[in-house]
Amino acid sequence: MSAKGKGKKGGDANDAKDGYGGEASVGKATGGQTSADALTAAALKEAGISVILGSKSFTRKAILKEMGIPYEVAVADIDEKAIGDRTDSPKDLVMAIAVAKADAIVRKMAAELGPDMDGQWPIAKDTMLVTCDQVVVHDGVVREKPESKDEAREFIRGYGVSAPSTVGAIVVTDLETGGRCVAFDRSTVTFAPVPEEIVEFLVNEGECMNCAGGLMVEHPKMAPLVTELDGAMDSIMGLGKRVVGGLLMEALLDRKLKGLSGGIKKEFIPEDQRVEKS
Repeated sequence: MSAKGKGKKGGDANDAKDGYGGEASVGKATGGQTSADALTAAALKEAGISVILGSKSFTRKAILKEMGIPYEVAVADIDEKAIGDRTDSPKDLVMAIAVAKADAIVRKMAAELGPDMDGQWPIAKDTMLVTCDQVVVHDGVVREKPESKDEAREFIRGYGVSAPSTVGAIVVTDLETGGRCVAFDRSTVTFAPVPEEIVEFLVNEGECMNCAGGLMVEHPKMAPLVTELDGAMDSIMGLGKRVVGGLLMEALLDRKLKGLSGGIKKEFIPEDQRVEKS
């Protein structure tokens, strides 16, 4: 891994897929780039800050690209099941995993720089790492990726009976200083009853097996069944733009306070980019 991370650069044309899962599908679901997205992208560009996305999720990559933020990808390769308590607070769980992903990527980068770099900074100048995690909470139970097709069927059927919520954590790590900005993101979606033919279509298609709780609210088969949304579509899809944008702006503010290049003044952060901390 180079100082700016290893992996394919975000926004490559080959990332796009035809039909469901393509960048056009993500843009349609999330509404495209907002003025706040553009402001964050411009601030990062002016500051000369590079971004590493610590996720191989196609949807998260597409959302970050939609915001107008260039990035490279690094993967933590950790055993998420070994982290946290599934019977405790979903917020504690997703934050623990998001932080663990950041720690693992930092360790990888430090190891490439040399044996004496463990726990030392800077790992990379003018670079920020974004890591995140998300679970679905349904009827008080934490749901992660389905472990079988039968479990996926059970999950999807249940969403037509009672509303699921997504609980996410996003961590932005400044790889020059080690400073971190963190926040939570939560949204709830209500569906009409899910017909059995749609359940079978989604399970046989297989994409739901890669999603927390098998929840694919943006899927063309599920989107028409949405009757109410409390939160944001991009939040449910795994990377809330308002939250990650706010954290990146906060990280730029921290750099200003520390006298580093690429910082911004607090007044530059719009009120609508304030993020939930607890």
